[in-house]
Amino acid sequence: MAIRLSPNVRRVLSKIRLNRALVIIIILAVCFILYLLLPTSSSREDEKAPSNSLLDRLKPNVGRKPADPALSLDEDSFYIRGKKTHILSGSIHYFRVVPDYWTDRLKKLKAMGLNTVDTYVSWNLHEPMPGEFDFSGLLNIHEFIKIAHSLELNVIVRPGPYICSEWDNGGLPAWLLHDPNMKIRSNYKPYQDAVKRFFTKLFEILTPLQSSYGGPIIAFQVENEYAAYGPRNATGRHHMQYLANLMRSLGAVELFITSDGQNDIKASSDMAPNNALLTVNFQNDPSEALNKLLLVQPNKPPLVMEYWTGWFDHWGRRHLERTLSPSQLIVNIGTILQMGGSFNLYMFHGGTNFGFMNGANIEGGEYRPDVTSYDYDAPLSEAGDITKKYTLLRELLKEAVPHSIPNPLPDIPPNSVKESYGDVHLPLCLSLFQTLDYIPPPQESKKPIPMEYLSINKETGQAYGYVLYRTNISPLSTKMTITKLKDYGVALYDGTPFAKLSSFASQTVLLPQPSAKSSDVNLDLLVENSGRVNFGSQIGDRKGISGVVIVDDEFPKSWQIYSFEFKSSYIEHVMAGGLWSRSSAGTQTGPALFKGDFTISTTPQDTFIDMTGWTKGLVIINGVNLGRYWTIGPQQTLYVPAPLLRKGINKLLIFELHRPSSSFTVTFSKEPVLDSGGMK
Repeated sequence: MAIRLSPNVRRVLSKIRLNRALVIIIILAVCFILYLLLPTSSSREDEKAPSNSLLDRLKPNVGRKPADPALSLDEDSFYIRGKKTHILSGSIHYFRVVPDYWTDRLKKLKAMGLNTVDTYVSWNLHEPMPGEFDFSGLLNIHEFIKIAHSLELNVIVRPGPYICSEWDNGGLPAWLLHDPNMKIRSNYKPYQDAVKRFFTKLFEILTPLQSSYGGPIIAFQVENEYAAYGPRNATGRHHMQYLANLMRSLGAVELFITSDGQNDIKASSDMAPNNALLTVNFQNDPSEALNKLLLVQPNKPPLVMEYWTGWFDHWGRRHLERTLSPSQLIVNIGTILQMGGSFNLYMFHGGTNFGFMNGANIEGGEYRPDVTSYDYDAPLSEAGDITKKYTLLRELLKEAVPHSIPNPLPDIPPNSVKESYGDVHLPLCLSLFQTLDYIPPPQESKKPIPMEYLSINKETGQAYGYVLYRTNISPLSTKMTITKLKDYGVALYDGTPFAKLSSFASQTVLLPQPSAKSSDVNLDLLVENSGRVNFGSQIGDRKGISGVVIVDDEFPKSWQIYSFEFKSSYIEHVMAGGLWSRSSAGTQTGPALFKGDFTISTTPQDTFIDMTGWTKGLVIINGVNLGRYWTIGPQQTLYVPAPLLRKGINKLLIFELHRPSSSFTVTFSKEPVLDSGGMK
């Protein structure tokens, strides 16, 4: 039965329906406005993949007057965005960590109690040839900073141009050395012009990411440990001021800092650019180091820009020759905090010197190249695992500076799963000399010249890898003398190895016994660039042979010089080439390439490739150069991050300078071996 409503009731219901409609319209309008303010679906997807969303969002701010710098200070304290705090920073170099793991490493940094991440910038990778820039993949510094920003971490950027960092040539591009008059880290105009070109491109990315424009960058470092290298006079100060002025002209508005060892801090105060904060680097005796800093900079809070949490390894030396126990680390960091200091842990996470990027040192007149691993005995291991140093530091920071650590302090992300893929056989072999068609034609020369002087790569020279010097000699020749070979070589007589050649020294070797051949024979000298010096007066060292080769008191006058750079195009040609033969025990010696494959049936996991039984060379997996191995140790395994592996077939290529494993196998294991073989 239908209910009849009175006119009055119908009028009331009509008003109610009208009010409901108005409310619905208002709600829909508000939702539409909020929708416009939310990130678009594409930007939400960008959280998974590198993008320019943060850069695009902040770039318009650059044209406006910047806010005050985020990092300020008084006589006793630092303030970040107005809040009194300690700078609790840790170093992670994006170029030493595969991008897939940046988020994990940064989350672990925050979970330990740090509020800031510090990174160098690797000029040599970003500008591999003059005017050609790369900021993609492993070099996507914008993406790295974007992730830090999403985790509410502050960022300190150390753009160099020189970074030291146990990195080839201290991060300076090798093509600088093609100029025979080059004066790096100086007021030499071609050097400064090159720096300006790179910084102009770099700061297009960095300037909008400053805190003053809404980003996370709170400070920039000018140069690096310049007081240990540059002239301690007006000339040195002029260079530092040039770099500071250049960075300001390109939009840098945040605080400038310098970074020097405690014994150089007085010189640093005389050379630092205007208004830059001096900081100090050290490992032991924090009271002494900080007092030296406070003596020359008494009215500012002390900042330790590099507190060395461990140390790096050299080939042929003991593992962790100069490291720090977890307990001593805690005592020293506690002392820094008690003295009102802030710090940057160098390193929080070291990562890996992939490819040919390891540096070297000259110690006691002896050349000592760094190993591939940059584990550094840091709080986070090379593979990103939590260590005792990590857990102790976390407890210390929670107790000592609770108001400066992230709040709430996140849970610690788990370590990655490690997998053992067992033995992998490399059944195919190819002589290095069978790949000459895959590299540029040889350069003819009347004498050996360093790789940097070669006319390849658009007349900029060879940067990395190996250089082959070939000449013809009489089969009756008896001895050979070489001077200024850098860094390691193999001598071959008519294709057969007969001598190992060491770095720097002048050395004489006997040639094989006279051959019955009446025609001349090939004399080949294959020289490895084992890593350029990255610290001290000998940075900028050129590689190959810069001296002379004398055969029976005569100078061969006709040389062919080949470059083996192991670029991706060369690797692709080698893998696809048809000249491979079966590896045969007892007959194969280097220099040679060996290849094989292995199958992963599940999701790939982190692993370590054990090079026991092999002698000296490099390992390439799926086209990626993992780095060098050497039987003299101490490093025996190479870290293989899971993102470099594939579900299915994986391709393995090894370049061996001398003798391979007798079984032509390698082993993939769950554990690293970083302490085997170094005896000195």
